[in-house]
This record gives sequence, C-alpha cells and structure tokens, in this order.
Amino acid sequence: MDANNKPSVLNPLCLRNTVGAELADILEARGIQNYNQLLGVTDLSTKETLSKSLLKRLHGLIEDYQDVVDYLETFQSNYLEEKPRYIANYKIAKKNFTRLKKALPLMRGEFSDGYDLLDDILDFFGASNEEEIFSASEKQAALFRKQNNVAVDPINLYVWLRRGELDFQTMQLEEYDERSLIDWIEHKEWENNIESPEYFKTLPKIFSQYGVALTLVPYLEKTVYGAVRWINGHPLIEISDRNRDLATCWFTLFHELGHVILHKNIEIYEGDINSKTSSKRESEANKFANTYLFNGDNLRKAVFNRINGIQYMTAKGLAMEFDVKPIFSAYWLRKAQYHPTLQPHISIDFIERYQ
Repeated sequence: MDANNKPSVLNPLCLRNTVGAELADILEARGIQNYNQLLGVTDLSTKETLSKSLLKRLHGLIEDYQDVVDYLETFQSNYLEEKPRYIANYKIAKKNFTRLKKALPLMRGEFSDGYDLLDDILDFFGASNEEEIFSASEKQAALFRKQNNVAVDPINLYVWLRRGELDFQTMQLEEYDERSLIDWIEHKEWENNIESPEYFKTLPKIFSQYGVALTLVPYLEKTVYGAVRWINGHPLIEISDRNRDLATCWFTLFHELGHVILHKNIEIYEGDINSKTSSKRESEANKFANTYLFNGDNLRKAVFNRINGIQYMTAKGLAMEFDVKPIFSAYWLRKAQYHPTLQPHISIDFIERYQ
C-alpha cells in the first residue's frame, strides 16, 4: 500500500464483508452479473441487513434459495453482534494512534509494510500491540524522572530512544577500545574543526572505529539533550539537536563522553545539562566537558561574576582571554542570557541521517 494513501488506522469493518457483499459474492459465483438490477438495489455490497422483501426477490434467482437464506441470516446476525466491538476497538486504535504518531517523523521510511500507519508504528517499536509500547515508555520515563527532576513526555522519550537503538543496529562497530577513544580526545584533532557542522556529522563514523556508537537524533519536546546506554559492551551515545546550536552539541557530546569514560555501564538520560541541581555523576561529566572545551571552569565563573558586576563582555574578548574558541565563549554568554551584542552562533540540524 502506498504510504501516502495509507490510513492512519484501518477501519476493521472494511476488512469484513457485509451480508450484502457476501450475497453479492454468492450471486457472482453462480454467474449472475446484473444482480443489483434484478434485486432492485443500487449497491448490494454496502447493505448490512437484508430486508424480507429483498430476500423474497432473491427467491427466483437461485435454486438453493433456503440454504442461502439460512446462511445469510446467520452471517447477518454474527456481523451485527460483532459490529459494536469492532467500532469500539477502532475508536481505541484511533486514540492510540494520536498518542503514537509522534514516532512518524523519526521512522525514516524504514517501516512501511503495515496495513495502516499504526501498524507501521508497531513495527518501528518491535511491539505486538499499543499497550506494550505504553508500558515500556513508562518504564523509560520512570528512569528519566529518577535522574532528572523535570517533566518528560514518556512517548516522545521512548520514540527518541528507540531511534537511537535502531541506528545502533545498523552500525558496523569495532570492539570497544577505551584507550583509543581517550587518545582521540587528548590529541584534539577535533579542536581544529570546532566550527564545522559537517565535521561534527562525521563523528559517528570516526567513533565507530573505537567501538563507540554515536547517533544524532532530532529533538522531540520534553525529552533529553543526550543519553548514554550500553549495548553488548558498546557505549551508545545519543545526542539531540536541541536548540540546533553547534556549541551545545559539542558540550553535550563531551559531557556524554565523560559519562562513558567515568561511569561505565550506567544508563544516563540528560534532562538538562548544566542544571543548577546536579548529581555527583553529572558534576563529574560537566567537569570533564569543561576541561576539554573551556580549559576548565574559569570562563563560566567569569561570565556569571561579570554579569553580576554589570561588566561589558564580548565572545571574542572572552575567547582571547581564556584561550577558547569564540563559539564556546558565546555559549556561556547565551547560557547567562547576556546579549548586549550579537554573539556567534552556528546552527546544526540533524533532520537527515548521517550514519
């Protein structure tokens, strides 16, 4: 079925013959082609009940009249008895689709063999029914809430995390090599490409050599900046394009790398990186990112101290003073909501798949 013409939820009554359609099949099987005209109806196939007068007109058309009528009466009774249940299930499925359709933008056309869009969404999640998805999403949300004291949309979170898992499954990863990963960080090849969104998008391929899965997934409302999970001995780092800001993406990446190196085999969901209330693990990951991107925490402290002192600042001036790239000094100026002049901002968009 063409995905563009596929219904969101297929009405189950469309999959079952009405009693009129059943009668039409019987008449066609007996070689009677003009049955609508002979029975005096516009479209026999649409009829859910057969009147006595219509059945009487049928009497002269077929020899096994009584056997057919007995069969049709039983068929009609069963259809009418089951119809309310079909309709109720259809309404429930439509409500479920409304909740789950958030998955459609992240499905990338990979799941299109279902008889409707809801069936495609079930394939995306690898689930047999909608309740299975709702249950799993609540479990993910519970872990998120435990780690972050902020609101979360369970379905959005599960969709976002599922996209990362699917990307992981397509990656050709070497064995996880922590030493090589640390060497890449320490040698700072990346530092010369800080302001290149295209370089950032090549990182999944670079990291795969070290057995690290990095996937870049569009942001969904009320979800996360990033996450670290461990699958079959490989760290899976998933990053959101929240705010579509390259500096934020770099900070999120190094924050997550901090978790990978410092907090092995621990699943971590980031509700708000650099929040005021951070756990010990979050503080350690922040310190890791600050060390490599900002030469420590002095830049951040200076920005906030100078705001309190009403001191004029520019990203360029701070970059020179603290020996950082201007997009990183601008990052802290934006975090501090300091905008006396236009600060450099490089956007990034993960709508396309970069693996």
